[in-house]
Amino acid sequence: MSFRFSTQQKVRWVDIDAGCVLNHAVYLSLVEQARYEYFDQLGLLEGSADFSFLLGETTARYLSVGRAGMVLTVRLRTTHLGNKSLEQEYEIADGDTLLSIITAKLVWCNSDLSSSPIPDRARAKMAAFDEIPERS
Repeated sequence: MSFRFSTQQKVRWVDIDAGCVLNHAVYLSLVEQARYEYFDQLGLLEGSADFSFLLGETTARYLSVGRAGMVLTVRLRTTHLGNKSLEQEYEIADGDTLLSIITAKLVWCNSDLSSSPIPDRARAKMAAFDEIPERS
């Protein structure tokens, strides 16, 4: 399964820790921004009151260090659509050097933050874009 979505983000001075490398927590911020751009590209953020999810789980594997000034590519794909949750994978790279692999499980929720089924419109758009089944 290939990554059909990617975005680029520049590492800022504020993202660097005392060891002069990209702080581990910043990787998750890079993923959050990529996730926002992914959902925006799919048209899911436009006037949609039912677009709400919570991060249920995330894992990160750090493979190489990032440094100030790098322009990183963040690749994202939705890999699984359940009834109330979805799973995504991310790769963060500097050119051909893979810095991190991250996975996340997102839980769809309603206005009182209780889990709820993924809306059909969102499900269909993610499935079509990433070429995965609408229900896994």
